[in-house]
Amino acid sequence: MKKNDLSLWLIELPRLALGVFIVLNIIAILSYPGGTYIDHTTIGYSFTRNFLSDLGRTFSFSEEVNFLSAQLFNMSLIWAGVIFAGFYLHVRRVFSADNLRTLALIGSFFGVLGGFSLVGVGLTPADIYLDLHIICATWLFRFFFVASLCYSMVIFRHSKFENKYAMGYLIFTFSILLYIITSELGPDPKVNQFALTVQVVSQKMILFILMAAIYIQTIGLKKLSD
Repeated sequence: MKKNDLSLWLIELPRLALGVFIVLNIIAILSYPGGTYIDHTTIGYSFTRNFLSDLGRTFSFSEEVNFLSAQLFNMSLIWAGVIFAGFYLHVRRVFSADNLRTLALIGSFFGVLGGFSLVGVGLTPADIYLDLHIICATWLFRFFFVASLCYSMVIFRHSKFENKYAMGYLIFTFSILLYIITSELGPDPKVNQFALTVQVVSQKMILFILMAAIYIQTIGLKKLSD
């Protein structure tokens, strides 16, 4: 594959995906009518009491039509999922040395599955396809955990990649692990507002870390290609 094609998939499109995702979700947040998992009477979107997937519901918890917010949120997930799947499909080519190839291939396999899971979340609004939505959302982070763990080791072993990029990816890896533990073993969001806030805030934190990790990796890949 040509260098320009690799640059497109590994640097330009991931950055564009992040930008589009942020803009669409800001508009989706501003468009969300209201209601949370526990309290259906709230107005607008709450950063500490509304899950991200609340934006993708066809009807909000306040039982109002959520057309614009749902369209923007779900489209942003589908768009990002396709781009990230493409990213992991192509990034393995950068790590073609014999001692890196197998780990990179495993990481890319799970990274592509993570991208497809992100698409799956966007295709399954929680108020219509709850079971499928939960499956996609659950496995999304498990797939990305394996992918990030593999690529943390790959970047550490790469002779021209600065170790600081591997450390950033390693922090992302353990952040995903902590999030998985919190979502599985943490308080049930159905119990009370505090439990809901813990789960909602932890979800947003892992999202911010994910976006930062992707952007930082594009910086490292750009320096490698220069």
